[in-house]
Amino acid sequence: MQLTRFRVRKFRNILDSGDIAVDEEVTCLVGMNEAGKTAVLAALYRLNPVDGTAFHTQHDYPRWLLSKDRKAGLVEEVRPIEADFTLTDEQTKAVAEKFGEDVLANDQITVYRTYDTDTAWLEISAAEGKAVENFLRSHPVADKDIAKALKGADTFDDLRARIATLTTEAQSEAKVEAVAALAEVAAAVTALVGDGDLDDAIMDVLDPHLPSFFYFGEYSVLEGRIDLLRLSNGAEEETASTSDQTARSLLALADTTPAALCADDYEDRRAELEAVSNDLTEQVFEYWKQNPSLRVRFDIDRKIGTNPQGYPYITENVLDIRVEDTRHYFTNNFSQRSSGFRWFFSFLAAFTEFESRNDNFVILLDEPGLTLHGRAQADFLRFINERLAPAAQVLYTTHSPFMVETDRIARVRIVEDKGPKEGSVVSQEVLTVNADSLFPLQAALGYDVAQHLFIGNSNLLVEGPSDFLYLDLIGRKLADEGRTGLDERWRILPAGSASNIPAFVALIGRELEVTVLVDSGTEGAGRLDAAMEAGRLKKDRLIRVGDVIGSKHADIEDLMTLDDYLPLYNEAFDRNVKETDLPPGDRVVHRLQTLNGKYDHYKPAEALLRDPTKIDALSADTLANFESLIERINATLA
Repeated sequence: MQLTRFRVRKFRNILDSGDIAVDEEVTCLVGMNEAGKTAVLAALYRLNPVDGTAFHTQHDYPRWLLSKDRKAGLVEEVRPIEADFTLTDEQTKAVAEKFGEDVLANDQITVYRTYDTDTAWLEISAAEGKAVENFLRSHPVADKDIAKALKGADTFDDLRARIATLTTEAQSEAKVEAVAALAEVAAAVTALVGDGDLDDAIMDVLDPHLPSFFYFGEYSVLEGRIDLLRLSNGAEEETASTSDQTARSLLALADTTPAALCADDYEDRRAELEAVSNDLTEQVFEYWKQNPSLRVRFDIDRKIGTNPQGYPYITENVLDIRVEDTRHYFTNNFSQRSSGFRWFFSFLAAFTEFESRNDNFVILLDEPGLTLHGRAQADFLRFINERLAPAAQVLYTTHSPFMVETDRIARVRIVEDKGPKEGSVVSQEVLTVNADSLFPLQAALGYDVAQHLFIGNSNLLVEGPSDFLYLDLIGRKLADEGRTGLDERWRILPAGSASNIPAFVALIGRELEVTVLVDSGTEGAGRLDAAMEAGRLKKDRLIRVGDVIGSKHADIEDLMTLDDYLPLYNEAFDRNVKETDLPPGDRVVHRLQTLNGKYDHYKPAEALLRDPTKIDALSADTLANFESLIERINATLA
């Protein structure tokens, strides 16, 4: 079966999502935070979950409607999820083999679930009269009068009623052979459709073919140290629903258990774990291009205590997941590696084990690659297209422009929350949705244009994707206010880092005109000076951020006031840094790194992208600084 459409009603903040068309390979749900993207996936997951998760009225029904709808008797009628599937030729044939030809009007079925039940229900265009006709033809009755009386029944309920009437008449007349013949027909009806109708019987045939749903979110990432005793005593949970359950999947892949790892034959078990680790590591690095020198390793850490009699005993068995860096010759705990790498490896562990025991499923990914750098997100998109999509249909949510494929816009569905009266809705029509919900799509399109239209004299080279986002978002804000925004002719091209810029200039500067924006005092500044001396870059087309605010050392983040930037930093990294916490200095990035260590500059920019209301709240000083910078940039246009 292939999922083609689904619809969510009265589930959490969704009143009626509208029909959501599903791509045959990959579907992308884009929207702001709290728009309802996760709720859409959660409802779809409950249609046929791997581990029996059901809809619960008390937990999932829209709170502001529950009391009113319950009094009106509406709750039982609600379908929080319904979905359309297209049957394969094999599945259509299976129905025909059991109920005869021409029973199905088409190859489309609808499956739905209601609240507080673990049963999925089927709606299908089936000709029950034709099925009854086929049945009577395949179960002929020798008695012509009985055959004539049964002929013409248009439902199986009608057929049962006729059989019951005829049986009563035959018993009253002591027609033993007729009673026996009718009993055989009744038994055959029960064998074919049970006590229900044709739809229920067809559902029994198709139910094994209904795809199960694999859901993976942020709570599924492996911990670096796993208490094997707790894991052994804990109850089994939904696949990939927690870190512990992902750990169980990892051990299942290695054909071992927490209890077995605690046993004395650990060397044998470790060999299995290492085989799995090598396989998963190989899969990860087929797509993980950020640092290909990592290898995942396993160890057991045992703590020894003594009992009251003074005898030693094992008090704790911990599976320690280590990551070896073969380039720098050291290992550290899995939990100390980047969150992006941990997410990727954890997902592969859970998914590979799930895939090994399921061959018919749909993959649901909630904000995949959220912690990955912009370029790494492009690698993850390739992973979705090349590794996941051939195995199953994929639906994922995102608010990142780097997770939107602009050459496959038809895959994108936009989720927006229209308030308590309408709830969250999903649309494929970009012209009908709120402008704020379009930000990721607009940014993705802008980035794609920048990547592919590297021609002419309107190329603006910046250090990284965070520079791209700040200039694009704040430039639009200024233009909307009638102030100076970025000239529409600019094509912004992130180089990846300051050190990459000289190489970019060296490669393209002779053939194409380019303006370069760099942070003041960056590692590549000296090489850019050399590029100007060599005639590869015009002096008036090199712009340093510090020139705008009169500082020798400055990053683009320093164009913002601390009151504007610190909230973005705090939201991105779940911190509560105040201005008084910062050490002295003239670069906010450097001061924050001194305080809390290095961080991904893209994450605060992403926080601004996720919530357009933060753009509207930027201070006059921040807007003025960016306007001054943009005026300098625009002035370099030929």
